[in-house]
Amino acid sequence: MRLPRRKVPRPRLSLRPRRATARNDRDPDEDHDVRQRLIGEILVAAGKAKPVQITQALETQETEGGRLGELLVRQKSVEEADVLRALGEQLSLPHWDKIPVEQIDVSLATKLPIGFLRQHKLLPVKVEGGVVQVVMGDPLDVWALDDVRSLLGQDVAPVVVAPMRVVDAINHVYGQNQETGNLGDGEDDMEGEGEELVDILDINDEAPIIRWVNSLLFSAVKQRASDIHIEPGEKEVVVRYRIDGVLHEVRRAAKQFIPSIISRVKIMAGLNIAEKRLPQDGRIRRRIAGKDIDMRVATAPTVRGGERITIRLLDRENVLHDLADIGFGHDHLHTINELINRPHGIILVTGPTGSGKTTTLYACLAKINSPDLNILTVEDPVEYQLDGISQVAVNEKIDLTFSAGLRSFLRHDPDVIMVGEIRDLATAEIAIQASLTGHLVLSTIHTNDAAGGITRLVDLGVQPFLVASSLVALLAQRLVRRLCMDCREPYVPAAEDLQSVGIDPVEFSAGRAKTIRFKGEPAAPPVGHLFRAREGGCTTCLGAGYRGRTAIYELLLLDESVRQMTIKNTDAQNIKKYAQKSLAMRSLRDDGGQKVLAGMTSVAEVLMITAEDAQ
Repeated sequence: MRLPRRKVPRPRLSLRPRRATARNDRDPDEDHDVRQRLIGEILVAAGKAKPVQITQALETQETEGGRLGELLVRQKSVEEADVLRALGEQLSLPHWDKIPVEQIDVSLATKLPIGFLRQHKLLPVKVEGGVVQVVMGDPLDVWALDDVRSLLGQDVAPVVVAPMRVVDAINHVYGQNQETGNLGDGEDDMEGEGEELVDILDINDEAPIIRWVNSLLFSAVKQRASDIHIEPGEKEVVVRYRIDGVLHEVRRAAKQFIPSIISRVKIMAGLNIAEKRLPQDGRIRRRIAGKDIDMRVATAPTVRGGERITIRLLDRENVLHDLADIGFGHDHLHTINELINRPHGIILVTGPTGSGKTTTLYACLAKINSPDLNILTVEDPVEYQLDGISQVAVNEKIDLTFSAGLRSFLRHDPDVIMVGEIRDLATAEIAIQASLTGHLVLSTIHTNDAAGGITRLVDLGVQPFLVASSLVALLAQRLVRRLCMDCREPYVPAAEDLQSVGIDPVEFSAGRAKTIRFKGEPAAPPVGHLFRAREGGCTTCLGAGYRGRTAIYELLLLDESVRQMTIKNTDAQNIKKYAQKSLAMRSLRDDGGQKVLAGMTSVAEVLMITAEDAQ
């Protein structure tokens, strides 16, 4: 099937003098109709779209307007990358899947205002043969190309690139440019600088202290840091990022700038800059590197150098995940789906701070959230606002505690209740009461393993028979670093390494050791091999050998035997041994072993994270 098109000459992309008329005085159909139809033909010829999909998109275009490629992507008929390739082919322009950031001429790119670059989603990359290569999300924006030529005084050649990749490159360039700046002398007056930032990099001409702090936050977000530590010493201030659970020193500043840096962060967090003797807590919310970031700020006075500051970073757009995306094996995923659809009972997620418990609870709530359920949560703090769910933030200053919020919930006809943490007897007793009166309760508790959650409730003062009758499952979890997919290397493991993570060497040699499937598994290692982190890593992982994290789990279901052991006050270790032997429960280390076999992490990482997991 051929798609009709009129024979109209393609518009020139050469940079001509700008007309005196307004940019909006052209009929978009005159400029774009032929190109859109030609893109449809290219996509069909390449097997990327079906004629009926093109026809449907053209019909939508007749009524709603817009570009054909954008409509096809919006209708999920075609991938954006395929549309961009077709556009490049149609216009005889090169198309890049990635922008080689190491080749970007920063001095060239930063000659243009960041607001202009972001508005038009373009970036001059480098000069070749006297012509500036400009990556663009929209190569048809010839007026923007005119502006680039005028501003740079050189001819330009557009390159088609996905708009979000252009934005990432802009953020990289301006972040790098800020980080190379030094703090000047005596430029620490920051009075009146407490206003909100629309985007932290848009403030590019303020005092050096402000630029330095902004670039610190920007760099932390780009490097996926979860925490920033600003630690003053006797001679200088040291800044460290926690990336994938590991602290890395990233920069230092001279001692004379410590008060100004601390004051700037306090102003942003709404704290009292005059109070230096007492710890303070505050929050910052900013748009950083295209992301909506919440920051929890904590200060503490020290005996050396003054106050230190810790900033916890939370990407609000990256909190909510699907259960299948956070590391559950296919067997655990099936069981969890059954558990969270129960009408009543308590499900506890256990683990230390920073082990991803809240992420797991949010994923569970997102899975069951529907108009026919009344779901309420009490959290400290509310990290992500969920549509259709009533969420309450703990505020101990007015005695709004976990137990107070939970007690109030029982008068609101709930179906499902999520309690951020069970940390005292009052909260535990009300949670048990709620579960025994027909409500499903999800919560967390701090223990090393799943069985430890049972004994922890008893230690809080809950009667063992109440624990046995209300609990339905406990899920222990930890976060392990994922191997960098760009530099991980295969090797032949020793038998003792295999056994240490629950892998049978004989089954491994025969290629039968892996029994669990995970969503998004990378390419598996060759038979008889595992993957490990390459020493020194690569540029993708910043030399760490790891990039990103995934969770390992230990799921304990309470059968009649476990309930009887609970009533008899059996210790956690014996409950765990029974569950592993009789209920086929995988320990944290065994689950990590399955992820090692899948090429997701390494033996060394699993052993380090599960050091307390007895085998």
